[in-house]
Amino acid sequence: MRYCTIFKLLFCSVVAVAIFACRLVAAHPHPHLQPRPVIVPESEPTIQLQVVTEEWVPYNFTNEQGQVDGRATQKVREVLDAAGISYEILVFPWTRAMKIAQTQPNTMIYSIFRTPDREARFEWACPLLRPVKEHLFRLATRNDIQVESLDDAKRYIIALVRGSVTHEYLRARGFKGGVNLDLSADPSSLVKKLLAGRVDFLMTTEFTIYEALRLIEEPYEVVTSALEVRDRSGERACLAFNPDTDSQIIDKVRRALADHNRSYIGP
Repeated sequence: MRYCTIFKLLFCSVVAVAIFACRLVAAHPHPHLQPRPVIVPESEPTIQLQVVTEEWVPYNFTNEQGQVDGRATQKVREVLDAAGISYEILVFPWTRAMKIAQTQPNTMIYSIFRTPDREARFEWACPLLRPVKEHLFRLATRNDIQVESLDDAKRYIIALVRGSVTHEYLRARGFKGGVNLDLSADPSSLVKKLLAGRVDFLMTTEFTIYEALRLIEEPYEVVTSALEVRDRSGERACLAFNPDTDSQIIDKVRRALADHNRSYIGP
């Protein structure tokens, strides 16, 4: 009987201690056991406009830090920022950039020349760049090359970017890929082909060939202009939008570009 009483007392004591402990934990919970607040990450801003371009020094190109840079790119950023448009700039080979711009809504492409053939494919905002002159550049040591007209150049091989406005221009004048045109998707390869003697001419602007040579640490004096091909004053480098781009975005960019052109001297 005495053992039974002792057992009951012990059992009651254990239960009392357990109840006390539970109440103590409830009143003073351990900090590590408290529920933690759920942290919801801030959502990234919605991209209103996809912007595509190509490698075309010194106007638009990827710099050593992996950022899209260049004289035209800087102006594009300033214009889009002034318009209050959130955007992302992506660099592709020219033919792919053109395909994206023509097939994906809310897409803008630069620097693109406004030609009659391209007119109906896009909505336009102009000008982005001032008119530039193009030349047929040869190696300064190639005195054997003599041309007095563009037709004379058909006897030689010209390097240029596939699908570019220069490609369209020469093709319309009887030049053919694999015959007198060496076409490439990589603009940086063109000057290397010229220096290696794989082609006879590089058709481009003075700014572009100067920068292309500088990037590979070659002096500008290794090339010379054999012929000024044309003054492209009638063809302006612009911004072009997929026709299904939000009309309010296009209007904002056009106004911001017009304001920028009134306030600054272009690239």
